Amino acid sequence: MNPRDCAVALTALPVMGPARLLALLRAWEPEEAWAQVVSRRVMAHAEVAEACRPDPAGVAALWWKAASTSDPGALGAAHRAAGVAIDVIGLPGYPATLAEDHQPPAVLFSRGSLAILDAPRVAIVGTRRCTRYGHDVAHRLGRELAAAGVVVVSGLAKGIDGAAHEGALSGGAAPPFAVVGSGHDVVYPAVHRSLWRRVAEAGALVSEAPLGSRPEPWRFPARNRIIAALAQAVVVVESHAGGGSMHTVEAANDRARAILAVPGPVVSPASVGTNRLIREGCAPALDADDVLVALGLDAPVPQCATAAARPTPEGTAAAVLDALGWAPATLDQLLGRTGLRPGPAAVALAELEAEGWVSATGGWWERSGVADVDRGGR
Repeated sequence: MNPRDCAVALTALPVMGPARLLALLRAWEPEEAWAQVVSRRVMAHAEVAEACRPDPAGVAALWWKAASTSDPGALGAAHRAAGVAIDVIGLPGYPATLAEDHQPPAVLFSRGSLAILDAPRVAIVGTRRCTRYGHDVAHRLGRELAAAGVVVVSGLAKGIDGAAHEGALSGGAAPPFAVVGSGHDVVYPAVHRSLWRRVAEAGALVSEAPLGSRPEPWRFPARNRIIAALAQAVVVVESHAGGGSMHTVEAANDRARAILAVPGPVVSPASVGTNRLIREGCAPALDADDVLVALGLDAPVPQCATAAARPTPEGTAAAVLDALGWAPATLDQLLGRTGLRPGPAAVALAELEAEGWVSATGGWWERSGVADVDRGGR
């Protein structure tokens, strides 16, 4: 049997997690590991049995039952037909960067070219519930780092991840690299279907989950360890106090990776985690140059084309922008802060939105990070 086909079949077994799969493929070659499962002798190996605690016998029974109706050849063929490459630890083609990690994915499913991992790499991560400021900063960092030849790695989640990869795609130089938490045919979040395709076409999109795998909650902390293993530095743009991106920070700390955080408004819940990281000693990431320094690169960031400078807000618009500050606010809150009537305030907000200074989401107004950062503030 084809070893890669057997590896796919192993990943598809029930209650098969990263640690159990790695124990299997460190104990035997893929074909022999499959044979051990089919013969129900798999728990004779002490490391495999340990990985299957607290019920090795029960796990072996589940695997044997599933294997009895599984066709490794058909599973491998289905992945190849979908354009998904299969890389197995210990076999030629498996990325050296991951092979050296202490928690490598035993099997990697990919679309695109893994050769891009030879370039400098930085992970940009953060909250799904980002502010406009966080979105714009992530987009700019992704764009400028890609333009400087740095591969941007992220998880393609909503919010900061997606913004960073949109920026990287617009950078025009280094390709993007994404690590996702479901099978290649189960796009999550669904709104990122086009982004998944563009990342895979321009760079690479990888998962340790076979086709058909749902985005189960446990897969995302597992995915984050791969992001940390691939990155030479991790930049957290926005994170709530207990945000999921902190899993990536923990994994990066475990691997002695450089960690940077983007400062945010002290009144913004979305910046509690990043501001705390800075207070605890992480370097601030004020721009792409800070990230390049962390990577040991001293080349200046190429200047990307930006929109022509817009007029600085004046009069009522300036008063509304000052009242908005850097935390989301409703129209009623802005009326209370400025003393304006609804009509003039609405006109000012429309003017600011048209100029790119603010944006509206679900009844909340937010200041745009790009409008101020790209033009040096008001």
